[in-house]
Amino acid sequence: MRLQELSDGGKEHTAHHAAWAFGIQSPKNLDWWADVAVVTTQLPIAWRRLAYRVARMPQKEGHYDFRSWSHLDEPEVTPDNMRAYLLQANGYVVGYLAAHDAGQHRRWDLIDGSQYGDEEDDILRPRIILIWVADVYRRQGLGATLVRALADDFGCQVADVSWSTPVSDAGRRLARRVSPGGIWVS
Repeated sequence: MRLQELSDGGKEHTAHHAAWAFGIQSPKNLDWWADVAVVTTQLPIAWRRLAYRVARMPQKEGHYDFRSWSHLDEPEVTPDNMRAYLLQANGYVVGYLAAHDAGQHRRWDLIDGSQYGDEEDDILRPRIILIWVADVYRRQGLGATLVRALADDFGCQVADVSWSTPVSDAGRRLARRVSPGGIWVS
């Protein structure tokens, strides 16, 4: 970023910071039927590009090597049903959840310092890969809205959703709010 800041007067850094704080502007050519859109790997490229752009926000913030959404080639069916949930407010995408389906999980009580439990199952569950909410919208229940959208879309209870490990501190706080009895992890 430093080299680009020098060459463009800091415009790219400013634009990225604004997107991180307020969300990514939704393209005008996309019709939203509700506040949450489920983007699959088979949808038109405009939806998949939007998911790709939004996936950059948590990638940069969390210092991840790869974006959690990379399906920009031809539409395809993925064996694990990869999808992204985009939450819109005021014409901006302000929330993002990447998920796929997985079949091996362990129970975790979410108590600080506790290990994953001995209870295992191989039931197919939706698995959260990553959740991100724009900075000014955090702590307003939008992460919980995304988790509920995932559970509703899959047809299960929120407590039956699996979370990928490791679960961040913010993820643990969210998990405790939506599933106080513990979560499944994989």
